[in-house]
Amino acid sequence: MIRTIIKRLGLHLVLPLLPVLLLSACGLTSHQIIKTQSFGSATASMGKLGEEEFINIRRDIIAMNKELVAIDNSKLANSLNFDKAVPAEDTSKRVAASKALKLYGELLSQLASEDRTEDLQKSANALLDATSTALKDNFPDDKKSALTSVVAGFGSLWIARKKADAAKRIVLAYQQPVKELVELLQHDFSLEDDAEGYIKAYDVTAKRLKNASMRLVNAGDKYSVLERDRAVQALVLSETNITRVAELSNKAKNALKGLQKANVELVSVMNNQKYTTDDIKEYARQVQELVNSYQVLSK
Repeated sequence: MIRTIIKRLGLHLVLPLLPVLLLSACGLTSHQIIKTQSFGSATASMGKLGEEEFINIRRDIIAMNKELVAIDNSKLANSLNFDKAVPAEDTSKRVAASKALKLYGELLSQLASEDRTEDLQKSANALLDATSTALKDNFPDDKKSALTSVVAGFGSLWIARKKADAAKRIVLAYQQPVKELVELLQHDFSLEDDAEGYIKAYDVTAKRLKNASMRLVNAGDKYSVLERDRAVQALVLSETNITRVAELSNKAKNALKGLQKANVELVSVMNNQKYTTDDIKEYARQVQELVNSYQVLSK
């Protein structure tokens, strides 16, 4: 079939379309390929941003607590636990969840492209390891076994049709793990009153620093120029982070909600070639908005 197309259209016209033609002819339609790549790219970006942001939040909270102790004379030696709300071990768990999403997105993009088999094998193993680390007890052995069977088969999946079959199987197998990974991230990006995640700790710390620095700035000539300058810098830092928290929380909330919908929709796309994909399109847009905001608010 593909040879016939090449003969009719000419090699120079067909070459740019060859990856799509190969996969379309052997399992995935062009619609499924495009939507898988769109979902995969957006999910990889979402995961990458999460990886970076959890590290940034920990770093910024430590920096703000340092400034708070420096300008607030009421703080004593027992106030020096600067990362109490964001310890290294907990941060590593968040990074693992984000990395699992990133690797899942990258693997889907690879499955819908012409990447070599050994690259797929490497990506699939990394995804399985990251998911196991992130979900632990919530990732039971039966799910691991199902995914392991898919991963193990990549060594023989160079044929495009088999790659397409693997894409469908892994999307179905990963529907629930992705849902659970998203729920973990939603908890940490929430600013609701009862929230106790990372972005909430970020916001509380920034507001605490703002209040302390404002008292010193508003004290007039009670403090030296150097002390006042330190307080002004702390105030600017706190206000910058408060703005950053609000913007990122709002955009992440929308993007993660979009990811949940798009994840369900991708399963439907794999099962029904003509399924409409408004949720995937909207999800990709929301992730791009989040990435744009993240870049603008980076320091």
